[in-house]
Amino acid sequence: MDDIFNNIIEAYPNPNTCIDILINIFSNSGYDKTTKTIENSETYSILRIYCLAYISYVIPSIDFTSSSDSINLISRIKPLFESELTDVLISGDTFSWLSRIYTKCLTDISTRGSLLPQINSFYSEYLPVPVVAQYLYQDGSRDDEIIIRNNEKIIHPLFYNGQLEVLSE
Repeated sequence: MDDIFNNIIEAYPNPNTCIDILINIFSNSGYDKTTKTIENSETYSILRIYCLAYISYVIPSIDFTSSSDSINLISRIKPLFESELTDVLISGDTFSWLSRIYTKCLTDISTRGSLLPQINSFYSEYLPVPVVAQYLYQDGSRDDEIIIRNNEKIIHPLFYNGQLEVLSE
């Protein structure tokens, strides 16, 4: 089974993509997303534990761009770990190991995320993006950061009107 998960990590070098795939595998292995409960099945249990182990392996390689990114990741993985820790089929050693990696993951994500700015909204009324960057950050050269973060919304950086996603600092 290690080969399968190692191949996923090699095939998808972006850690966020790996996490998405592993969460999807977990979700399709006896996990009910609405009730956040698991099906007690030995086969599913093993597969879910592998998913959680590889999620914890990938987390340190994620480069968060904002504290909001880290909070979103915690909200995605927390129910998975917590539901698996209720599985009556896992042994005491597995429970202890899973509890430790869960705690380490949350600590790592929280620590790294707390040092980053939050994502905020800014309404631009036909302001050029460099002017928005100068207004928000006192640095007009940070316009690329705003353009990249809002790439799907901004058609032309000199004539944007609407809500922008920006970092708090």
